[in-house]
Amino acid sequence: MISAMIRSCIQYAERPLQVRKHPLVHRSPAGRRRMQKLLRGISSGLLITTILALFPVAAEAANPYRVISRSEWGADESFLYVNGESEREITDNDKTSDPETKREKDCAQAHEKYPDEFVPARTVRKNGDKTYRWALQYSKDVKLLVVHHTAIQVTGDDRSAEERMRALYQMHANGNGWGDIGYHYVVGDDGKIFEGKAGGDYVAGGHVYCGNLGTVGISLMGNFDVEKPTQAQMRSLQWLLITLGKRYKIDPDGTTLFHGKEVQTVLGHRNLLPTDCPGFYVAETLNQVRTNVARSDYSTAIRFPVVTKSKSAGILAKLQKARLGVKNDEPLTGVIASGSTEIEGRPGDSAIFAIQYRSGNAGVNRRTRIADVSRSSNRLGLSQELGSRDIAIRSDVLLPEYLRPRSVQTIRLKVRYPIEPGTYTATIGGVEYTFNVTGRRTRAAQLSSKRNQALQIANCKDSAICNLQSSDKAQEEKSVLIRIRLSTRETGATSCAAVNLNALKSQYRGTLECKVLDGKAAIINELPIEDYLAGLAEEPDTEPYEKQRAFAIAARTYAAFYLQNDQRKFPGMPYDGDDSPARFQSYKGMSFELKNPSWVKAVRNTAAQVLMIGDALIKPPYFSSDDGRTRSPEEAGWNNFPNAEIFKSKPDPWCKGMSMAGHGVGMSGCGAEGQAEEGKTGEQILEYYYPGTVIKDIK
Repeated sequence: MISAMIRSCIQYAERPLQVRKHPLVHRSPAGRRRMQKLLRGISSGLLITTILALFPVAAEAANPYRVISRSEWGADESFLYVNGESEREITDNDKTSDPETKREKDCAQAHEKYPDEFVPARTVRKNGDKTYRWALQYSKDVKLLVVHHTAIQVTGDDRSAEERMRALYQMHANGNGWGDIGYHYVVGDDGKIFEGKAGGDYVAGGHVYCGNLGTVGISLMGNFDVEKPTQAQMRSLQWLLITLGKRYKIDPDGTTLFHGKEVQTVLGHRNLLPTDCPGFYVAETLNQVRTNVARSDYSTAIRFPVVTKSKSAGILAKLQKARLGVKNDEPLTGVIASGSTEIEGRPGDSAIFAIQYRSGNAGVNRRTRIADVSRSSNRLGLSQELGSRDIAIRSDVLLPEYLRPRSVQTIRLKVRYPIEPGTYTATIGGVEYTFNVTGRRTRAAQLSSKRNQALQIANCKDSAICNLQSSDKAQEEKSVLIRIRLSTRETGATSCAAVNLNALKSQYRGTLECKVLDGKAAIINELPIEDYLAGLAEEPDTEPYEKQRAFAIAARTYAAFYLQNDQRKFPGMPYDGDDSPARFQSYKGMSFELKNPSWVKAVRNTAAQVLMIGDALIKPPYFSSDDGRTRSPEEAGWNNFPNAEIFKSKPDPWCKGMSMAGHGVGMSGCGAEGQAEEGKTGEQILEYYYPGTVIKDIK
């Protein structure tokens, strides 16, 4: 008995970091000094007995629970920083999730409803002269402790927990392109607790899609759909939850509001998102864990569900299939239909539909070809989004992000229906989809047929409005309308009856009208402002997505400014703007929209958002490039420019070495691109170039 005590105390004395770091033991400096002095004086079993008698808590304090630092387990800190690769590539690599999934739509809705919960307390992009690949964001507070599993089986794996930790770090940081591990803590099967995400307390991890602010992620090594965690692992989990609960003042047995939902403060990943994580055996025992943690009891063993050996294989297989939504006769891997496989649409329109891909016992790397695609006609256009861009589907579908073993990922695909009505089919990974294209094309005017055939406006009298195409009334009712004069190659037409529609440069949504103005025919396109912006050729898909978002808000603000009665660009005329960039903005209609889906996404993502001071719209100029600084309105020769104080000359280091291209006032294209590639959001870019403004919805 005395021998065991001696070994215990000696072990404790040899690991002084446990005394200094343990948040539950000897918090006062005097207490720590006293304990260290006593331990140094240990020389006999009698002394050990005396110490235990005088300080019985010391025996309890000598526990194996501590957090192994990143340096101790061998984290390669160079992974955190930009090193020999362009920031554009890093930005692209960071976007490992499919932005068109249902989860992101749900997240976007939550962001709109609860914007404060998506705002970090601060963001850190550099450490000295080093730039983080994934900027550190910090939460205002921590509400949730989220339990995960790595979904990588440890049974039969003879690597040490440290080796597995380094491999996991490598996969998250470089394989997924995150620049760091997503979890805050990882617990090995031997009970060792590893420090995960760098940055310290309140740093946001990458463990809950669209829910990283306000949460701490703890992952257990193993795949707990097919194996049980060890008791050492569960005890370490309980100790860590107790410690973190005290640190962040979280009631482990309580609930809190998170993104508009009341959830338990200690919960599994599956309680926030549709996933199997943290696996069956952990998920089924979290109630026991909460009870123990609420009592500050980390030593009590966990009772796992009992599955008899004779039935275990069949039960687990059924369990896996049930959790994955798989029928008993379906395979456990491959593509499965998500929703109906019978899809209807109008000629020329586009629609989004979803497929699901299920992994097997092994994970699947991003950009892996997961499904062959064949179609009955090449006129049926198919595309998917990878990173921030849509790519055309030729003969296969790629996985947008790494998929863990025994998991399901929903992949959003886009179909563009042929102009000709009919029934078309596409087979995607063995699942056949039928597309019934019927009805008339109502949202886009057909402005060309056979080459060199003049399409003239019939039954149209001069100075009358000639409606060429009825607009989408339902869409119009939901949006502010704008009227744009279109340029034609035939400038000499003096009557609407003589207008050759082949002279128009594109296809257009909404309503086309012809009017005789100043003795010449003019074509006017009336449409919702959001459809107008989708066809605005300001930012093609070669540009970073966040730059596109910034320009979408600025361009919408510019157009909305001139929709005001007292600010009309063309007073007395039956149109609000022009398709010429020299006079208004570069509007190209559907020809631009169909070729630049990322720009359209940026427009839809920022729908109705404009820049304002108080309740007044600003007039936001923007231009291509400068030589390292922007210009003030006075320098550009603009007298009495509204809100001139916003547009004072400011440094534009992202454009250094470039020449002036444009007026130089407001937001530069080169500066917005540079900031987007550094990881800044569209909102942050706008805040820099238009300080003092706020983003509000257009009325």
